[in-house]
Amino acid sequence: MGRGTGENVGFTRTVRAAVVAGAVLAVAVVSGCTVPSTLPNGSVPQVAPVGLNGMAQDPTAVGGNVWAADYFGHQLLRFDPDTGRIAERHGGLCDTDDVVVAPDGSLIATCAGEGTVVRVQRDGAVGVLAVVGRGVNPIALEPGGEAVVVGFGTTDDDRLLRVPLDGGPVEVVADGLPVLNGFGFGPDGRLYAPTGGVEALLGSTGGLIAIDVATGSTEVIPLQFDEPGRTGLAFAVGVDVGPDGTVYIAQGVDPALYAVDPATGHAALVGRSPEAAADNVLVLSDGRILLSGFVGNSVVVFSPDGTGGWIRTVTAVGS
Repeated sequence: MGRGTGENVGFTRTVRAAVVAGAVLAVAVVSGCTVPSTLPNGSVPQVAPVGLNGMAQDPTAVGGNVWAADYFGHQLLRFDPDTGRIAERHGGLCDTDDVVVAPDGSLIATCAGEGTVVRVQRDGAVGVLAVVGRGVNPIALEPGGEAVVVGFGTTDDDRLLRVPLDGGPVEVVADGLPVLNGFGFGPDGRLYAPTGGVEALLGSTGGLIAIDVATGSTEVIPLQFDEPGRTGLAFAVGVDVGPDGTVYIAQGVDPALYAVDPATGHAALVGRSPEAAADNVLVLSDGRILLSGFVGNSVVVFSPDGTGGWIRTVTAVGS
């Protein structure tokens, strides 16, 4: 079925409606409900998250080293990608959309609805690092570890901002950018970001850019797919970069993961997700790639099979 047919548009609208309906239901379920960080016996509650959004790996954590932001659940949680067991959680927060682990072990998260960047200490203390504007979404730790960069997931704000972790003044790195979503730094020091936002749903126009955060200059990387007729992604939602420079980008609707060579733009299909929608990407230090979902507690794990292919498994986080 070619891109742009009436049947394809109808399918996209149906999936989008299902995702929105699921999100509304999720909000209703968790309204006024905060899961405690620990139970009276000291154990961590295994209540499943409402959704798994932005993710980050914690290099020092034991018993589960992946942090995830749960936007609708207003929490951050750390889990084991092999078993799904939740090892740590901090609830009662804002609309947490994305998260990174700071060099001191604290968590830095974006709060889309509140328009803030917050720091969550491991003892549960929360402080506002910066007020940047509603719609703030993706976050990435600069390679030097002294600041984070944040972008916006709406058409109302086209900036990329640098937020120092020492509380210094926020700087505008670039403006005039397309709608950004989950992004990550590559080994070349550039920030790779998906573009197009939700508006790319019907036209499959989601793409990829690289940003030089030192100068603010951007490069559009034209994607070249093996699939006939495909020129872009239906809602490009997340990016992370492997140590060899391969850029992994997720399509949110009809969710799929692609491996992109930034030098050529060639986008090879890694695999598809069985979930209704994807949200973000995380490349683990062991070579596996995680694909989170907009709603629900499942994370899709793609593991190298040793022959250039991938093995797909699904881990349910919590219970």
